[in-house]
This record gives sequence, C-alpha cells and structure tokens, in this order.
Amino acid sequence: MIPTVKMSHTILEFGKGLINELTDDHTKVELESALSLIITAWNAVVIDSNNKNNEFEHNLLQALENEPKEFQLIVKRLIKRKKIKFNHDPRLVGENWVKESNGGFTFVCESILNVENAESSSTAH
Repeated sequence: MIPTVKMSHTILEFGKGLINELTDDHTKVELESALSLIITAWNAVVIDSNNKNNEFEHNLLQALENEPKEFQLIVKRLIKRKKIKFNHDPRLVGENWVKESNGGFTFVCESILNVENAESSSTAH
C-alpha cells in the first residue's frame, strides 16, 4: 500500500531514537546533521530494496568504517529499524530542510515514490 502519513512525520518517527539524544538546547545544525544521517540510512535501504541488493547499505557502512564504533552502531540500528518497523514504506526522501521559527524547528521533506515498486490495493470501479 502507498503510505498516507506525511514523509516528514514518518522520518521523525523513524529517527526518534537519534533525535531524542540531542540536547534540549540543540542547534539547527545539530538537528540537520542528525536528520541527514537518518535520511541517508532510510534512502540506502529503500534503494537497495528497489534494486533487490544491499549495495547502498554496504557502501554506507564501508564509508563509516573509520568512524567510532558507537557511530557505526547508530547507523546499523537505523538500517535494522527501517527493515523491520518501516519495511512497508517504499518512499525515498528527496529535498528536505529545517526551518527555525519561534524558538523551535520545523522539518519539511518531499517523498519520492517509484510507482513500479509500490504495492497497490485492488480498486473497484
């Protein structure tokens, strides 16, 4: 089924573990950095699912092999979370940004759906 929840909401829910680790007084740059990592892990799994391989996941983990083990573990957890809890969502995250307003932040993103890989329900006509 094609998801009906906004992509921005889905990404915030998907990455809430990492986002919740930010300090209460985190900056826009810190939030953007966390979201960038979250989106990269999400998109790697979606692309690999579409291509029926694990090339992007492998490349992402390989690119992080010189990073601290704790950081690598965060990415591995995100990948596993996407595969287990969000495996039904075939959308990629496209353009995205964080806007600062009224002492808070708003996250906006577009979703990209490859309709050839999206399940659809049968519809009565």
